[in-house]
Amino acid sequence: MKKSIIICFAVFLVYACKHEIVTTGLVPTNLIYTPTSTTIVYGTAGSSNAPAIDNGVNIAYTLSNTGISGISINKSTGVISWSNIVAAGSYNIIVTAANTVGSTTTTYLLTITAAPSAPTALTYSPSSSTILKGTAGNSAIPTITNTGGSITYSLTGTIPPGITINSSTGSISWSNAVTAGTYTLNVAAANNIGSTSSTYTLTVTNTATVTAPSSLSYNPASSSVTQGTAGVSATPTINNGLGTITYSLTGTIPAGISISSSTGIISWNTAVAIGNYNLSINATNSAGNTNASYALTVTAASTTSTVSFSKDILPVLSSSCGGCHSYTKTYAGVTSHTTGCNSIQNKIATTYCSGSRMPQGSSPLSATFISLFNTWIAQGQLNN
Repeated sequence: MKKSIIICFAVFLVYACKHEIVTTGLVPTNLIYTPTSTTIVYGTAGSSNAPAIDNGVNIAYTLSNTGISGISINKSTGVISWSNIVAAGSYNIIVTAANTVGSTTTTYLLTITAAPSAPTALTYSPSSSTILKGTAGNSAIPTITNTGGSITYSLTGTIPPGITINSSTGSISWSNAVTAGTYTLNVAAANNIGSTSSTYTLTVTNTATVTAPSSLSYNPASSSVTQGTAGVSATPTINNGLGTITYSLTGTIPAGISISSSTGIISWNTAVAIGNYNLSINATNSAGNTNASYALTVTAASTTSTVSFSKDILPVLSSSCGGCHSYTKTYAGVTSHTTGCNSIQNKIATTYCSGSRMPQGSSPLSATFISLFNTWIAQGQLNN
């Protein structure tokens, strides 16, 4: 009999091993990729690390959000792979790990950035300068669009004596030795992918030719102040055309507002009345003029005085509510009960979201005090 039992048990073990009989099982948990994300450049294939998982018996891995061309997963190991055709973008890849008992999920972030490219849109603003012979100077630093490596700037073609370029910033400089003439300068900007180009025109004159000013602007172009506050605008920018500029306000000029005729800075004193003022500014030289506008808003000064905790708040709470709530007798107690449904401002109001009204009974505190209490809170719950 004993021999028969042993033989039967041995046969069961052989059958169980061949047919992978699992008598008990656990739901997989704690599916984790380390790292949880990857950032690559477009056109780069790769794969994640294999994930860690608890209760990882007979696990099959799948992607829940299918349809991302070029992204796949190894069903046995959970390794996520991507080919070099996956479009640039951010992909939250949802991975499910399941066995016969249950499943768990996690996400893996794949970010694919655009491939580096040659620079584009090289622009100088302004794109030209007119100077008097014997005057040194430089251009503005250009703007450029670049998704590749660092940019190197250079002048190409015939480079007039006395004119150079900063290879790092692109700013063009000229010395006082540049002879009279008009120079169209060819500028190249290159990174490790390719290059782009632009032009800059430098005109050197023997005599000072005055041209009308242009491009007058304020940045910011507006201000908002309370009544009784003096102030000034920013200094405006302008293309002055070599001439001496005189600034003035035109139209109706509100009392208390003025402008510096030499700098264009607008000033207002404490006497300016409440209102919205759209100011017109004129900039003139001997060749012409240009205009801009500036908006000044003057609002009424606040009439709300600072609420005193010791004089206005504490005496009322202590006398009206202190019989049931000892915390209403100190600053620390009051400030610890000023938020939520059980807050003082909720309890003392005529409506409330939970609990009972303060003080006890049918008559709440006066509307004037409730308003005063809320003003004290809005002013920062000062211990004054």
